[in-house]
Amino acid sequence: MRRLTLVLIQASCLVFSMVAMAAESFDQISENDLGVLARIHFNTQTSDFDRARAFYRQLGYTQGINTFPKTNTHLMARSLGMYDLCTYELESIEVINIPNATGPTSIDLIQFAVPYNSDPPYALPNHLGMAYAALGTANFSEAYEYLAEQGVGFLSEPYGDSGERFVFVQDPDGVYLKLIESSAPTEVPTERPSGVNIQAMPYIGINVSDFDASLKFYERLGYTDVVMLPEQGSIAEAQAYGLDQPFVIRGADISLRDGDRNTLRIVQWIEPFDASPPYSAPISHIGIHRIALAVQDLDAAVNVLEERGVEFLSEIAPCCSGTGQDETGIVNAIDPDGVFVELVGPIQQRPPQPEPQQCSESNQTAHWYYESELFRNKANPPSLAISH
Repeated sequence: MRRLTLVLIQASCLVFSMVAMAAESFDQISENDLGVLARIHFNTQTSDFDRARAFYRQLGYTQGINTFPKTNTHLMARSLGMYDLCTYELESIEVINIPNATGPTSIDLIQFAVPYNSDPPYALPNHLGMAYAALGTANFSEAYEYLAEQGVGFLSEPYGDSGERFVFVQDPDGVYLKLIESSAPTEVPTERPSGVNIQAMPYIGINVSDFDASLKFYERLGYTDVVMLPEQGSIAEAQAYGLDQPFVIRGADISLRDGDRNTLRIVQWIEPFDASPPYSAPISHIGIHRIALAVQDLDAAVNVLEERGVEFLSEIAPCCSGTGQDETGIVNAIDPDGVFVELVGPIQQRPPQPEPQQCSESNQTAHWYYESELFRNKANPPSLAISH
C-alpha cells in the first residue's frame, strides 16, 4: 500500500513539474492574457501500446514518463467525458518525448482498457478535427528512406521542392503524422537513437468547419499571431493529402504570442469538404483526440473563458495522483467543432469529493456497462449531457 501511495504521489508531482517547467520562463503575463504558457503534449490512443511505442522509438521518442496511475477518480473520468463510469482503466500510458528537440514534442500515448473504442482513426488528413501532427527534420531524404526500409506506411510519395518537402506517415494504428523538411541547421549525434532525426514538432493540424469561428476561439486562448496560408493547392499537392482533385482552403498558422509560441495549423477545407464530425466524447478514440496546454492559473483561466462563452466538457478535475487532493487540475475546453483542448494548471486544492453512490456500491458497474449490448449498439450510442 505504501508503494502504491508513493507511485501516485510521484505521478502527481510529474504533472505539476511539467506545468511548472512550462511556466518557468514566462513570469510576465499581462492582465488581458489568459495565461496559456505552453503546449504540454498531444494525446493519441492506440490499440496496441507496445507496437505503437516501438514505432515512436523509431522516430526518436526515446524518453518517457510512465508512472501515472492506471485508474483514477470519478472526476478524472468525467473530465474525459466518461460520465457513466466511476473510473477508467488504462492498459498502458506513457508521456513520450524526443531528447534535445527544439520546442515541445511530447505525446501522451495511451491504450485504454475501459472504455475501449476500436473504431479506426480518420481515413484522410482533411477530416474535421485534430487530424495530424507535423514532425520536422533537416534530413528529410534520409528519414524517408529509413522509414520506408522499416516498412512504415505512407499516404503518397513526398511532395514539394527541396527544402520544403513533406509526406504523410501513418503510425501502426493509421494515425497521421506529417513528416516535413526543415531548413534549420542540425547537428547529427554520433550515436543516433533513430534514423529519422526529428528536431521539432512545428505544428498540430486541426481541420475546422468555420475558419472565422475557430480563429476567434483559439485567439481567446492566446493564439493571436496569425499567418495566412495559400488558398489553393494543385492536383499534385492534393494527392499528397490522399485527394484526387485540386483543393481550396482557408487556413492559417496561428501561434501562441506569449509563452512557448507553439503553433496550430487551422484549415477550413472548402473544396473538397468532408462534413463528418470529429471524434466525440469520451476521449478514448484511437487517434489524436486532444492537445494539452499549460496555464498559469487554471481556476482563473476557466472563469475568464466561461465569461467569453467557451464551453467545457466537465468541471475541473484534480490531477493526476488518483487521490483527488492534487494542487494541479485539468479540464477540457470544447472548440466550435467539438475538438477538445485540455487546460492544465495550478488550482486551489479542493476538499475531498465523495464518489457517487453507485461507485461506492460497486465499481463493477463500469465493466458491465461497457461490455453490454447498449454500448456496442453503435446506432444508438448513449447521450452525454454536458453540465457545468
